[in-house]
Amino acid sequence: MKSYPLLSLLFLLLFISQTAAAQSSLVFEGTWIAEAPPSSRVMVAYMEIKNTSDQVEKIVSASSENFKRISFHQTQQENDMAKMKHMDMLTIPAKGKLVLEAGSHHIMLFNPVKKLKAGDQVNLDLKLENGDVIKLVVPVKKQPMDHSHMHH
Repeated sequence: MKSYPLLSLLFLLLFISQTAAAQSSLVFEGTWIAEAPPSSRVMVAYMEIKNTSDQVEKIVSASSENFKRISFHQTQQENDMAKMKHMDMLTIPAKGKLVLEAGSHHIMLFNPVKKLKAGDQVNLDLKLENGDVIKLVVPVKKQPMDHSHMHH
């Protein structure tokens, strides 16, 4: 009966190796969610996603127990006006990267189930086109002040 610990260890190693394989081609850096003003029901997630594989990777959906709805958007300039365009998925080029930042691609997080503030952590699940799910823990941070519009 001493084989049970060994068998359990083998299953654990198999699970870890499959999980690592599912996440190995995408690398997430600088992940954060901007703290929202008190009256806002929308938050925004930013990050850099690097694709180390030779294949295009597509994130087709996102979910979190902290939000009722999540979608992908891209800010585009049209006639000197910034407009948000809904994106069906986030596409990360082979051997390339996709930067999610203000004024570009980003993840919109709608209707938080509780007030989230700087220092909180959010579990975010990203589903890939192949069905794999990548689980991230994303910190909520205060948005840096933009002083570029101020005149002295």
